[in-house]
Amino acid sequence: MANPNCHSLVTCLVAIDGPVASGKTAVGRALAQRLGWRLFDTGVMYRAATWHALRNQVHLDEAESVAELIREAEIVLRPNGASGAELDIFVNGDPATPHLRQPAVESAVPVVAAIAEVRELLVAQQQRQSAQGRLVVVGRDIGTVVLPDAPVKIFLTASEEVRAQRRAIQTNQESESEAVLRATRQRDRRDRGRAASPLVAADDAVTLDTSELSLDESVDAAEQIIRDRLDALGHAGETS
Repeated sequence: MANPNCHSLVTCLVAIDGPVASGKTAVGRALAQRLGWRLFDTGVMYRAATWHALRNQVHLDEAESVAELIREAEIVLRPNGASGAELDIFVNGDPATPHLRQPAVESAVPVVAAIAEVRELLVAQQQRQSAQGRLVVVGRDIGTVVLPDAPVKIFLTASEEVRAQRRAIQTNQESESEAVLRATRQRDRRDRGRAASPLVAADDAVTLDTSELSLDESVDAAEQIIRDRLDALGHAGETS
């Protein structure tokens, strides 16, 4: 697939936001592969911070202690050695990526992600990482907080039921569908209701509902949004 018009590092950024299990990472990964760019899933930073807090036995309800630990930590993102298309994360030199999906991390990450100072620290690093350009950046506050000037913003969504079904499959909990649905609704309330960087679509984001779309169809639709926007920017530059 030919690369879309990309006139500078600033225009080589796509921001994808959305609630849990809306397909952000899967769609973002496929888009990055098609574009020949790199995927930056900002959620890994919050997971790594959570893993670091847990392994240091910091009480997660002590926000100041968690923030202090993260402030003093060296959190580094490096291209994945296998494909180079994604980023691995290290905390104080230790590889965090293999630990990010541990059940304890899964259950605790919403608490850590809601701490305002932790978000401030990690957002600053996300912005520095994104300055390299040629990235598809996914998360829950990319278009509104991390990259408010991103030229392309997509807000992925799907019905609660569809997202819960996807989540159940991801976590091998198909037999616990009702519990997963309740957990999905709880995560939505936390993400949308937190004081720091709540989940909300940016005013200039294009909303893409993937409830009835396959992964390939979702990626095709997102790719078209990207091409239309970057082509429009290119034509605007030609006439200015």
